Amino acid sequence: MRSIFFFWLLSSAILPIAAAHGDEPPAAAKIVAPPKPSADDIERWVQDLNAPEFAKREEATRRLIAAGAVAAAPLVKAAHSGSLEVTCRINTILRTWYTSGKDELIEPAEGAFEQLRESKNRHIASRADATLEQFATTIRQDRALAEINKLGGSVKELTGNGLRAIGPGESKSLMVILGRDWRGGDDGLKFVRRLSSNTVLYLLHNRVTEKLLTPGVTPEAVAQLRRDMPRLNVAYRGPAFLGISPLNRIPGCYVGDVSPDSPAAKAKIRSGDVVTNFDGKAVADFEELVLLIQDKQPGDKTKIEVLRGDEEEILFWQRLQAVKEPAAKEQLEKLHKRLAVEVEVTLAEWGSK
Repeated sequence: MRSIFFFWLLSSAILPIAAAHGDEPPAAAKIVAPPKPSADDIERWVQDLNAPEFAKREEATRRLIAAGAVAAAPLVKAAHSGSLEVTCRINTILRTWYTSGKDELIEPAEGAFEQLRESKNRHIASRADATLEQFATTIRQDRALAEINKLGGSVKELTGNGLRAIGPGESKSLMVILGRDWRGGDDGLKFVRRLSSNTVLYLLHNRVTEKLLTPGVTPEAVAQLRRDMPRLNVAYRGPAFLGISPLNRIPGCYVGDVSPDSPAAKAKIRSGDVVTNFDGKAVADFEELVLLIQDKQPGDKTKIEVLRGDEEEILFWQRLQAVKEPAAKEQLEKLHKRLAVEVEVTLAEWGSK
């Protein structure tokens, strides 16, 4: 009996101690980030890409992938004069970065591929070019579109009936607008260069002084961009903005697309209207309208005359204009009176979001 009591007493003393210590959660393990590789580390791994031992080459490849952007320049340098083994492994490293979905890896990989496709080493040049072509309408274009928008530009697709927003993975004719909000300067033009589609680049321009008004963009950079992109069409616009695009392949100043919330939309100008007069001046075609708008400033109010009717009536009106007989002139005036609509617009700033 005494022994049972002694055992009970000993257990009562031990259990609280165990509870006090055994129920406490373990101290959180400290997560230590791996140290950043030094320049010497990267140089050694680059050299190991051509090591006799397969395991050493594999280890160097893994370490360079993990090193990230800091290894980009040494890899480009090594690729220019590297062996077939080295160039293949460098291509693998850069492709791994490029397809990672991480911006901090995609940009250095893309920049490296752009340098390498100009290399005198034909093997690495062809591989770099093939990679950029493979992802021309996916990673390359999608990222370029995102960066242009991030830097204050905008991109639309040019269609036969006007404009629409460009979607991922599409190769279309593009309209890139770099207006007052552009923050990319000359360096940001590299994203325009990465667009594989037929592209029209719109820049702000003073028609009187012949000066570019898009912030940070120089004539020299635009000239180089033209050389790099032979299919690029550079167009200039003044500071004022109306918000319509032409209906292509139809004579006259037909309205194709009206941008939402633009001065034209607020003035109730519609797709299919024909602009015949701007601020008291006759308008023969869309280019003539563009020149008239270039002489205006944002905030200017002006009157615009459009013809609004069905297609047959508009075409009949156009044919009557070429007829010089008095009867045709009288008929033209009656038709014009019935179809003409005058609206007042307050012009906005071109390229401003």
